[in-house]
Amino acid sequence: MRIKKYEANDIKEAIKMIKRDFGPDAIILHSRTINKGGIMGFFSKEMVEVMAGIDINIVEAEEKKRDVLIPKITQIKKSDTARINIPIVETAYTPQIMEKKEDISPVTSSLERKVSFLSKEMEEIKDTLNIIVNKVANSPHPMISPKLINYYKFMSQIGLAEDVMINILQEVETNFKGQELDNGDRIWAYIRQKITSLLGEAAPIDLDSGKGKKIVALVGPTGVGKTTTIAKMAANFSLIQKKEVALITIDTFRIAAIEQLRDYANIIGIPIEVVFNLDDFSAALRKFKNADLILIDTAGRSPRNNEQILDLKKFLKNSFIDTHLVLSATAKAKDVYNTIKRYDVLGGNKVIFTKLDETESCGVIVDVVHKYNKSLTYFTNGQNVPDDFEVAHPSKVANIIFSDVMSNVGSMSVGPS
Repeated sequence: MRIKKYEANDIKEAIKMIKRDFGPDAIILHSRTINKGGIMGFFSKEMVEVMAGIDINIVEAEEKKRDVLIPKITQIKKSDTARINIPIVETAYTPQIMEKKEDISPVTSSLERKVSFLSKEMEEIKDTLNIIVNKVANSPHPMISPKLINYYKFMSQIGLAEDVMINILQEVETNFKGQELDNGDRIWAYIRQKITSLLGEAAPIDLDSGKGKKIVALVGPTGVGKTTTIAKMAANFSLIQKKEVALITIDTFRIAAIEQLRDYANIIGIPIEVVFNLDDFSAALRKFKNADLILIDTAGRSPRNNEQILDLKKFLKNSFIDTHLVLSATAKAKDVYNTIKRYDVLGGNKVIFTKLDETESCGVIVDVVHKYNKSLTYFTNGQNVPDDFEVAHPSKVANIIFSDVMSNVGSMSVGPS
């Protein structure tokens, strides 16, 4: 195998360079992000370093060449002619043919030297490949240092996406050298800081600056806890922040949901209107126009049912309505991504995550913010009303994401287990 290291501005450029040298059959053995140039650590350029190789059976190619250059010469003895009935014709050129073997010997010797040289070279390549193979065998990912395996495992347990983990751990490998890779506390602090930064800034409802919208609708699939969440939100703004709050529900598919929200409204001491059509909805908005905050509860809509989601859009199409998508932290990552894509038709980029207390894998939250350009507003971590409802400050969310991991960090050994 021929192996070569490349440095490029991005992975696409590196792949072009590899294809140019090795062709389409090349294999990427390792890649990482590096910083080049700059002055005293400043103004450096981020690049990628890629190690690639290709399998070429040089010995076999040389042997085929040798077969072409050295034809087999069979000496026919006179004693054999009687048996095969082929007469021998003696000519002046016969001795030259018999002596041809002497002319071929230098070629044979040259090829043997080449094969010997190539064999030594192949042994060196084999040693290099053994190092690479051992690294791959002891790592869940060929792009991760063996010393960072346990960090990869713990990060996988909390549900972080593969590309997020790889990028962070490659940064760790770049920024931590030698014995620094044995300092688990510092590495976890670095990883935690990176996750916190990926969570962006919280975007809760703003009623004091005069810039925030005062009509807020909660949408999302069935079973994520929209009704309980809107009750917590109403109680928080009414009882704690002392705001005038009103409720509107267009969830007329579930009688139990209507009665549940009526009970919450009565306990909190705020008005509620149940609407069945657009005229009722407009009338309810006019009725509560003097309220500080109008909260709208909607029926759960399956992400697979585009017609129902579009029907919901008829109520929420006005730009003065702030739409918050409610997602469950217990849902599969694939289902969460699909829900986001389907509900994007309603507009808005704000997200509330529920049921953080019911799972140990909250890493999907990072993906929703990082990949789908969403802003976290609130999260819920229990069933108590008005408690278990908080603004989704990145540091708080990161604390919850890493809570189970950090409880096990003390017993974590560095390197392969």
